Amino acid sequence: MRDYPHTQGIIAMTDDLHWYCLHTRPKTERQTSQFLRSEVGIEVFCPFIRFERARRSGRTWVTEAMFPGYLFACFTYASQHRHIKAARGVIKIVSFGDIPSIVARLIIEELRNSVQDEETIVINSGIETGEEVNMVEGPFRGLRAVVSRVMPGRERVAVLLEVLGMEREVEVALSAVLPDVPHPLVRAQSRGH
Repeated sequence: MRDYPHTQGIIAMTDDLHWYCLHTRPKTERQTSQFLRSEVGIEVFCPFIRFERARRSGRTWVTEAMFPGYLFACFTYASQHRHIKAARGVIKIVSFGDIPSIVARLIIEELRNSVQDEETIVINSGIETGEEVNMVEGPFRGLRAVVSRVMPGRERVAVLLEVLGMEREVEVALSAVLPDVPHPLVRAQSRGH
């Protein structure tokens, strides 16, 4: 095994079985991982996130790749890299220069421990007082509001809506609102800073 101190990870070109990160065509992560499993016969890990998003038609569940355009594959580089690079949907094996970078098994294990049903993390959108929300159901659908009270026992929230130039507090079903968040991972990153 060769180790290059100028890189962030362990680098290897051995006959050992290791995890690598593969760059895929956009929005083909699921198909590429299925192809690699069934046709190439290697172990693949491609985590997805599932979350609710407000649409004009109302509330809808969306599933997206956790790492858009990337997936993880476990294989023996020396004997399989050409076949992997030529696989449908694979653009390249992520490398530093011309040397492929190994993804530590611990990273894959930690990611796998956080997912449900093999590869999906479900992100529930909890509503909090003071949070901006989108109205996705009922007569106020399409409007934005601020949550003034959460009533979990009644599965309702009170929101402040601007009606005829004045703010009014209105109670609506909890299912009628969604947090005004562009993407769950953006929210997780902003809380960490």
